[in-house]
Amino acid sequence: MTMNPIPSYFFLCLSCVLLAGCNAGAISDENTRLRRENHDQAQELAALKADVERRQAQIAALEKQATLPKPAIDGVRLADLPVVTKLEFGGYSGVYDSNGDGGDDTVRVYVRPIDQRGRFYPAVGKAVLQAVAIEAGKPPVDVAVREFSPKELDAAYVEGFTGSHFTLETKLPASPPAELTIKVTFTDAQTGAVLTQQMNTKVKGK
Repeated sequence: MTMNPIPSYFFLCLSCVLLAGCNAGAISDENTRLRRENHDQAQELAALKADVERRQAQIAALEKQATLPKPAIDGVRLADLPVVTKLEFGGYSGVYDSNGDGGDDTVRVYVRPIDQRGRFYPAVGKAVLQAVAIEAGKPPVDVAVREFSPKELDAAYVEGFTGSHFTLETKLPASPPAELTIKVTFTDAQTGAVLTQQMNTKVKGK
């Protein structure tokens, strides 16, 4: 018994299906790469903008220092008096799982105000802690915000073997984004200068 050969158009159709599948996979991979690049570029742009703002704030703090009352002791210049010019985040700042359920639910940052000589300075003022979601092509969205009055900020001051800092915390919503930008804005009661610091962090889901 002689079997009929499989028509050539069958192989042609099969090749087209396989080629379409490969092309779809390649397009999907390319779209994923482009989305990742857009996200990374948005993060880099936000970081550059924040750096410019920090440098401008440092200049503003020093300029405002020059308007303060003259020191009561002769031989002491205004420039000798400590004034906050930037903020730093201590180690282990970020997000963590506070209840052991496997998902990050709390933002905690260890804020260190730094003076013009690079020293820690226990400044007085108010602060705002934000957890922000940043996506390419979209405006930033606040995921969590907490304000600290001067009294609350003073109560957040901690001294220990890890050093001196202000511990600021806020809770995250039930299903936070996988990546967040944590930002602290501090307003100095002495000079009125507004200083910021921020960091990017990944969030572990349940």
